[in-house]
Amino acid sequence: MALTGRRLEVDRIATLAVLPRESAMVVVGDPGSGRSSVLDAVADRVSLPVVRVGVNGSESRWPLAGVTSLFTALDDPRATAHIAHLLQAGGATSGLAAAHDFLEAVQTLTLPPTVVLIDDLDRMDRESQELIAFLAGRLAGTALRLVATVRTVPSDGPLTALPVLRLEPLAADVSLALARSMAPEGANDGVLAILADATGGNPGALREQFDMLSTAQLTGTEPLVLPLRPTATTEAIAALTLDVVEGAADTDTDDAGRGLDVLARLSLVPVARTTGWDRDAVDDLADAGLVVVRGQTVTVRDPLLRSALYWRMSARTRRTLHRELAAASAEADPRAAAWHRSFVDDVPDVVALLDAAAGYVADGAPHAAVALAERALHVGSGGEDERTALLAVTEALFAQRQLGLAARYLTAMRPFRRGSDEVRRLRVLYSVQYLRGETVHADELLVPVDAEAPEAPATAGLLAMVASFRAETWDLEQARDLLARVEQLGPVITPHTAEIAGAVQCLVAALDGSLPADTELYDGLSTARLMSMSEPALLLVAHALSLAERYRSARRVFALVVARGQDTEAVWVEGARYLSAENELRSGNFRQALRAIDAWEAGSALSAQRLREPSRAVAVAWRHFAEGRSLEALEVVDRCLALRSTVLLWGTTARLHALRGRVLLLDGRVDEAVTALEAADAVGRSLRNPTVLRHLGDLVEGYVRLGRIDDARNATARLAADHHARPSRWGALVLARSLALVADDATRETARRRALELFQPHDSQYERARTFTALSAVGTDAERPRLGAAAAAAYEAAGLRRPLATPAPTAVMPAFGVPTSLRSGPVLSAPVPGSPRSAPDASVVLTQLTAEERAVVQKVTEGYRNREIASSLFMSQRTVELRLTQIYRKVGARSRSHLVALLT
Repeated sequence: MALTGRRLEVDRIATLAVLPRESAMVVVGDPGSGRSSVLDAVADRVSLPVVRVGVNGSESRWPLAGVTSLFTALDDPRATAHIAHLLQAGGATSGLAAAHDFLEAVQTLTLPPTVVLIDDLDRMDRESQELIAFLAGRLAGTALRLVATVRTVPSDGPLTALPVLRLEPLAADVSLALARSMAPEGANDGVLAILADATGGNPGALREQFDMLSTAQLTGTEPLVLPLRPTATTEAIAALTLDVVEGAADTDTDDAGRGLDVLARLSLVPVARTTGWDRDAVDDLADAGLVVVRGQTVTVRDPLLRSALYWRMSARTRRTLHRELAAASAEADPRAAAWHRSFVDDVPDVVALLDAAAGYVADGAPHAAVALAERALHVGSGGEDERTALLAVTEALFAQRQLGLAARYLTAMRPFRRGSDEVRRLRVLYSVQYLRGETVHADELLVPVDAEAPEAPATAGLLAMVASFRAETWDLEQARDLLARVEQLGPVITPHTAEIAGAVQCLVAALDGSLPADTELYDGLSTARLMSMSEPALLLVAHALSLAERYRSARRVFALVVARGQDTEAVWVEGARYLSAENELRSGNFRQALRAIDAWEAGSALSAQRLREPSRAVAVAWRHFAEGRSLEALEVVDRCLALRSTVLLWGTTARLHALRGRVLLLDGRVDEAVTALEAADAVGRSLRNPTVLRHLGDLVEGYVRLGRIDDARNATARLAADHHARPSRWGALVLARSLALVADDATRETARRRALELFQPHDSQYERARTFTALSAVGTDAERPRLGAAAAAAYEAAGLRRPLATPAPTAVMPAFGVPTSLRSGPVLSAPVPGSPRSAPDASVVLTQLTAEERAVVQKVTEGYRNREIASSLFMSQRTVELRLTQIYRKVGARSRSHLVALLT
């Protein structure tokens, strides 16, 4: 299994192999943090010979056992003699003399540059730890790069002087991705999110929980018991933490003992208000990093420590303390009181428990809400009132865009007998399914609704909402059918439903290429009218404007949603930020698009719930591509496609294939690009508005570069027909480019000139660059440098952070209609005659640089920023900037993107 997360840590360790001097590093990580897995990844990553040294804990009582293991692993003929000498002198020689004997022994070995990886150095015998630490500080002349992992570095231990890299707990989204990779088939994604959070980003503890939980719990049909029962890793981490606390208790018995008691009591509740607690003890615990105080609430920082403390108490002790805390918090903290009472009352008040959970969601404490909701499922009877209260929790989670958790509780919820509640359930269910990139079947809406029925107004709203989902996924006929059903319920529909239905009609018209002019929409898109509309209606209208290539108007409407302030639910703010980023991508303004994507990502703490959503996959892939990391872009798209099929939102699937094809085409992998673009074409062919999917221009270019001229002409004819039926500015530009690519000898020059002259200053610089690139690929040797330079300049103007290599065919363009097997690949543009400096070969560039400069260049080509380079190479950011200045001067690079172009 591939290592999930830890990329930066592996990169920093692997850097030791490329540095010109010997060096050492200590990797510190809690039990279960993945220390051994990181070393495995490093061993696979580096090009130098690697020596692994394992530690047998039972040998820790034997002096110099660790040193003998190191010598044996080095596999040098003289190592055996050194081992014997050290063991014989061990008793007679001590301290500094023994350390120098050991260092001299290592220096006499004739070793090539070698990476030595020692796992669990702190489990070695004390003498070996001291000798290896002495060696690590004096590696010059040994040819060794030494990396050792430990659980802790005591302040008085021999390793304190060495550089330290700490393995922090995995971030929430990385931990969730790891949980998904470990989970059995059919595991509920919301349950996995709960496990990822409850194990505190510790891979070992997460893996052990999968062995402890039942299949029913993992699939969400049975509730989880929170806090989770402790595993071996949990107990080991708690022991390390409590050893420090109990050590303090030995020196200050009263205060530290009181702190431990408060900590044990806090482990009984997910979150508590500080009122009524010993504030001095709470402050001491916060200073020690054991609890987190936010405003008027306090919670145990590490969920693994809380788990260990909670389950160390007997059931009787826990119940007694719950009873005491329920009484103490009844007035000051009624939510915590509801939690405590659920453990002591003969018939727990499940509705009160779920009402408290909904309150925690509103306050931004979803982990506490989850604990109460799981407890309610555990002790409840599943009655209608309880399910109504659970529905309120689910709605609150959806409003905060906690989609995985909302889906988890929808799984636990049976349909309602009351029509109004059932419509509420379906509204949340369909919304969650859509936003998670799943198919919204909405079979429940197939049954006709009587306009006189009490639930008719709510059902009309549900029909309008599902119509918007159908439109967003390009199922226009179904969207029209649903809107027609809304109209049939006209007398009972609410103003909000009518507003949503009108906005959906705008979206359908935009997708069909028939959206009325701005002056005919909502009083000419006046601010007063727009401000009176709801957030979902505004998003639908703005998206329609974007699809109709009215990017400035769309930008304005999206800004209105974001600017509405704290009262706007997170789900709408996130939607506005994502669609705003998509609007900038469609306009070809990559600089603004990257800012919008960064704002979307930074403005949400919910990325762990969005890993599988195609909207996020598209945005992140575009960001990677724009920043010159095509491989990462393809990896994101492929990972999302692996979870999908054409029956799951076929429009989104087509978009992913189209994006994949575009990235491959611009990277010069034309065969693969055409395969992906043909898949997009097959999936999205029923949508006849070419400006929506935007794949036909890429497909024409791919066909031409492969010599499949007849296919290129057929695709161009389709593009022309669709464009004439639904004209757009983008369609005109791309059609002109396609016609230039398939033109015959008699009309080629005229077609190419028209394709270039058609562009106006306000048109997309990205599409201008695409036209230059495509024409250079089929141009003559004399034309190619000029067109390639123009393409690079246009890409820079569009905001791409590196100019793309200009693709050139391996032979002259074949005659039209003649079969050919030529395949093109990515090559750099030929140097422009008379240019100040021709582009040197990459190998020549690298030979001009020092080893440290080459290490910096490697990070630059991998897309690292200066701050990340400084962190991974143990330099200051200023040093990185100076190195780059020297590199630019040596190789003649004008900018960071030019440097990458010289080396790719």
